[in-house]
Amino acid sequence: MSQSKQASRAKHPVALGCTLLGLAAIPDAMIVPVLHDLSVDRFSVSEGAAHGFMAVNIIGALAVIAILALINKRIKASTVITIAALTSAAMLVAMVFATSWSMMLCFRLVEGGADLMLSVIPIRMVAASGRRDRYGGRMGFAFTIMFLSLGAGVALGAVLGSDSPSNVLWIGATISAIILITSLICRETVDIVNEHSEKHRPGVRLVAKEWIGTGFSALDRLISALISVTLPLLLVSGYGIERSTLGIGMACMFVAIALFAAPAGFLADRTGGMKVRIMAVCTCGIALMGLGLMEWFPPEWVLAPCLLLNGIGSAGLMPSSFSLCVRREASTLVFSTMQAAGQCGYALGVVGGGILLATVSLPPETMFVRIFVMAGLIYLALNLLLLMGVKAIQRTLV
Repeated sequence: MSQSKQASRAKHPVALGCTLLGLAAIPDAMIVPVLHDLSVDRFSVSEGAAHGFMAVNIIGALAVIAILALINKRIKASTVITIAALTSAAMLVAMVFATSWSMMLCFRLVEGGADLMLSVIPIRMVAASGRRDRYGGRMGFAFTIMFLSLGAGVALGAVLGSDSPSNVLWIGATISAIILITSLICRETVDIVNEHSEKHRPGVRLVAKEWIGTGFSALDRLISALISVTLPLLLVSGYGIERSTLGIGMACMFVAIALFAAPAGFLADRTGGMKVRIMAVCTCGIALMGLGLMEWFPPEWVLAPCLLLNGIGSAGLMPSSFSLCVRREASTLVFSTMQAAGQCGYALGVVGGGILLATVSLPPETMFVRIFVMAGLIYLALNLLLLMGVKAIQRTLV
């Protein structure tokens, strides 16, 4: 094969993988703005039960990982993503016609497993394709696309679901159908990940560094749960902060993540994932602890700068984690375990924050300072322990 053909073959899967990842991120994000309508209003359940709707898909994701772990023979990536897209579309349509809350949760559980595969296969495509020395840059660019799609999905859900919340389910099913058709048309390109894994058959299951990578993923998503769920609740109840101020701060954070994810990945390629991970973790930890300054300064002075700083740090977390811990030729099982670990961390953060707010009787402003200062310190300490573990593994391999 000529050098030009090899280059085009390497670039094409990256472009397709980023496109599929961007599409896969939209349907679930669209549900967030209309969650109350789809749950509390439609089935007369509590707000707590509505949170369960967003968490139950984790069970489906874990079930899929168990199935992947039991399957010994190689399954083509195109087959996996085709089945996942078909299942996701069917479950979203089924939710439109669900007649009970338990039925809705069952459909959501199955859809959670399908959603995991719809994001894992594109991420694996991006990781496996292209030059080894540009692995981090490719992953950073992919995560930039993902965060932009998440933001677009939330905006679309708010607009298109305003008249009828079921609209977001129909549109989500349509997007899944587009992924299905695209995967069928481009199945040879999707299956390029199998060619890379075939050369490394002993590496189907997770190695030591990848288990540490699941810890990174869980910690990062746990902190994101505190930022996206616990922080708004405490700010509104404890400080009476205006939603516009909160919205501006959160927007700054997500824009920073989208803008800096790709540069962080390229930096990981040049300097190493370890250095970028340390810088990203320190930036996030300082930003979290900095929120405690609200005890002495007006929230308007502290919130936006700290969230912006957290966004800059968060942009480097996933690219550096994959660059540092995950083999580019790793199997679907490895990448799906990383994603599921992140989802479990997010669920733990939501549940843990809820338990703290429900059981600890302190003024909201006091709770706010203590939670985020302690979260920043614990996050730094646990990451330091995991990084020491990676360093020890690297020494044994030298």
